[in-house]
Amino acid sequence: MEMNRKEQFIKNVLYAACIGAIVFLVFKYCIPLLAPFLVAFLVTALITPLVNLLYRRLHISKKISAVIFVTLAYLILAGLLMLGGNGIYHWISNANGWFQTTFVPDVFHITSQLGEWLSEIDEELVPFLATLRDSLISTIGSKVSSISADILSRAATGLPGFVIKVIFAIVSSYFMATDADRLKRYIATRQTDEQYAATTAAYLGLKNTLMKYVRAYSLIFLITFAELTVGFLCAGVNNFVLIALLVAIFDILPVFGSSMVLLPWSIILFLTGDYTRGAIMFAVYAVVVVVRQFIEPKIVGENVGLHPLITLVAMYVGSKLFGGAGLFGFPITCAVLVQLQNAGFLRILPQRREPVVEPTEKRKFFRKKQKSAKK
Repeated sequence: MEMNRKEQFIKNVLYAACIGAIVFLVFKYCIPLLAPFLVAFLVTALITPLVNLLYRRLHISKKISAVIFVTLAYLILAGLLMLGGNGIYHWISNANGWFQTTFVPDVFHITSQLGEWLSEIDEELVPFLATLRDSLISTIGSKVSSISADILSRAATGLPGFVIKVIFAIVSSYFMATDADRLKRYIATRQTDEQYAATTAAYLGLKNTLMKYVRAYSLIFLITFAELTVGFLCAGVNNFVLIALLVAIFDILPVFGSSMVLLPWSIILFLTGDYTRGAIMFAVYAVVVVVRQFIEPKIVGENVGLHPLITLVAMYVGSKLFGGAGLFGFPITCAVLVQLQNAGFLRILPQRREPVVEPTEKRKFFRKKQKSAKK
């Protein structure tokens, strides 16, 4: 009996290890390779309910509605990419100018005031401070120039490949959306009943999880936008609603985040002597980061169907192993695997089938020996 339990434990561990290895290989190699087709699948899954709704209510052809919604989806994505990319490009390309016109004069102003204070203590500290200032400006200036040039060169060299991927994604989306029913029939006729049931369960689980994921991050986006709007209003920022919208879009991206905007902004305000607005901007940054770290696992976990702790672990492990794709994709994969486990198509972890019998009395670990009374 004990040997059977050990064998079963080893089988479960090996099975879970195989599933983990498959997930790792898929995220490491398959997803980057098949990224255009995965984007096409995601777009098709999002617009399919709208296509079916128009077909049922208005009797509009599914192919016509699919073409319309695919075009609208990619126009919206193109607008968001152009809006975010244009802002990032201008910020990076103007980094050297900002460094020379803003950062260097502010450093000279701060070090001059600090030098006046140090001269009253010891005159020999003033040349040391000037040397330290020049070294700091030279080091940071070279870093800003090299990083800006590296980012722009990578963007320029990667642009042709990105355009090719976008073209494949758009064309694939049109094919998937217009021929969705035929593709489903093609897959169904070449599978056994068990394989078709497992494939259908995985597809529905992935589709429902993606929709819940979109709903969860839409809620997080609205919360972040509200926080930024109130914070920018208190800081007296011009066009605070538009800027809050742009920063909220920047915050929802997996690689960037609002810290790349709010933290440098607050530091610049402090360096320029605007301590009140700098403190408000830093407070906005702290609130956005803390609230995001607290609500993201909870909201995503409740919508996707995972415990917030499992969601947090999956997001952390996914981001460390696979970057931005893992931050979103790894919790989704865990949710789909849990749904397949509950449906009985996978057995990653052993399940207790029999009902758990609750003890009627608490177990007493330390019982006093009752001594029989001898008369």
